[in-house]
Amino acid sequence: MTDRRLIEAGFPCHQVGGETRRERDSGLAPPTHRLHVWWARRPLTPSRAAIAASLLPEDTDAGDFIKALGIEKKVVELPGGQWVMIGKLAERLEKQGGMEALKVDAVVTRAFDKEQLRRAKKRGIIATLKAYSPELANHPVVVRWEQESQPLGQIHEGEYLSIKRVMGDPAHTNERIEFKKRPDVRSALGKELSWDPEDLYGYGRAYQNDHSTVPSGLTVLDPTAGGGSIPFEALRLGHNVIANELNPVASVILFATLDYPAKYGKELHSDISHFGRKLVEKVHAYIQDYHPFGITLCQSEKQRLDEHLAENADFIAQFNKEEIADYLYCRQVTCPSCKAKTPLLNTCWLSKQAKDPWGVKIETSGSGASARYRFETYQAKNGLGPRGENLEHGTVKRGIGQCVHCQQAIPGDEIKMQARGESQYGQWQDELYAVVAIRHQPKLDRQGNVQRFASGPRRGEIKTEKISFFRPPNQHDQDALAAASDTLQANWARFDDQGLIPTEKFPQGNDMRPVTYGVDQWYKLFNDRQLLGHLTAMETLKQLKPQILRELGDERGRAVITYLQFAIDK
Repeated sequence: MTDRRLIEAGFPCHQVGGETRRERDSGLAPPTHRLHVWWARRPLTPSRAAIAASLLPEDTDAGDFIKALGIEKKVVELPGGQWVMIGKLAERLEKQGGMEALKVDAVVTRAFDKEQLRRAKKRGIIATLKAYSPELANHPVVVRWEQESQPLGQIHEGEYLSIKRVMGDPAHTNERIEFKKRPDVRSALGKELSWDPEDLYGYGRAYQNDHSTVPSGLTVLDPTAGGGSIPFEALRLGHNVIANELNPVASVILFATLDYPAKYGKELHSDISHFGRKLVEKVHAYIQDYHPFGITLCQSEKQRLDEHLAENADFIAQFNKEEIADYLYCRQVTCPSCKAKTPLLNTCWLSKQAKDPWGVKIETSGSGASARYRFETYQAKNGLGPRGENLEHGTVKRGIGQCVHCQQAIPGDEIKMQARGESQYGQWQDELYAVVAIRHQPKLDRQGNVQRFASGPRRGEIKTEKISFFRPPNQHDQDALAAASDTLQANWARFDDQGLIPTEKFPQGNDMRPVTYGVDQWYKLFNDRQLLGHLTAMETLKQLKPQILRELGDERGRAVITYLQFAIDK
């Protein structure tokens, strides 16, 4: 056989693999991957590479192939090396006679000066490494890094700099990342070493970069398409696609990823937005009473606001309100020793953010079966509570609880029995123990005056900053939860008659922990208010379907309904 393809000979695995690692580890998965959960998502870069390399001849230039994948940098060639165009510089490029160029102005000059300073800093770090040991001095990463950190030749305002597209080198970038972790490097530099990931790669993620697409006339068949990465990249390469999948969830994902965008394009976005707003408005009108909104601040946050606006008291009333961001729940069980109710928390941390750490503590009162407890939230200091409490300690560890009243252990088997409702002490309960909220307050200038926008569409409006905080649940929260439970029970039959409640038994499988802890039916994964919200959204979309199909037609309407269903599912 003489007609060999690139994938059979000379395929650049190291570079494709390097970019694949970046795509999977970035925390910025491609939008197709965030459309709907699918457990066998294939990264886009190697999918594209596999398709292209299966069709290109074996003598294809590897560098051109890698650039065609989106692994390429835009650079200016100057005496001393290449100046890589990243961030806002890349957005300033202009087309001149089919070529790309960068006009040097004050902004570009400032960026160039920063690049020269950055290179000077890197040369200082490199000198430290070289002086530390001969091994580091001769290490290939250091040698190449030094070559790429030389001072650049000068540029002049008003001139145009020609842009050249060169192959990126993710394999080497990963080597640098690993090099930074070496113990001798850390020992040599301490905290001095700081590399910006974008400085290292020099280009955006390959799947995001511009790809020229020319219809090829070829057809790519994927008989087990799954989440659709391979057929998606085949379409982007200009090929016709036939994708097949037996799993019904994956089939719907394929329609939403491949078929609907190809048929309707960006115009579908306005339809989704229009009916999405209708859906949200209807759902919000029904469930807003079960989610307290705009209530006044708790005492501690009101005090912080008062202190912030001490010289601007007229603004306090305007900003004395909170917005709920999230609710945190734990389980409440009955202690078999003292018969009192006690919470199960595996940690007392609420947030470990370095600039704003928060914790929760449990205050108890009374004794015996009538003992009570309450939660208090606070801002942690130096990783400790207000009385030096260790926030890592909770009231349950490795499945064994500890009563907050009598301090006796609660066996794991007893907790499981209470979870399933099989214990003589009753069934455990969901308990709201902290509310995550935000508030806004005016920004102040150095003189303590409230800042306002001086120009633009928001001219005259107050500039604000967002403050996140945690507070214990109050009566408004408890009343809302109780009202949601009452409403759910009152409407249970209606929801169930429509087949909306997932009452199916939890299936046998490898991980039966949900069943062990009482979740033997799917709907039990949610508390009453969560379930009410989900069911209301599902019912509302069901009610909207006839209108969507009537206004958009069957095919386009089904597309919009599919995306709205995905939104609810997420």
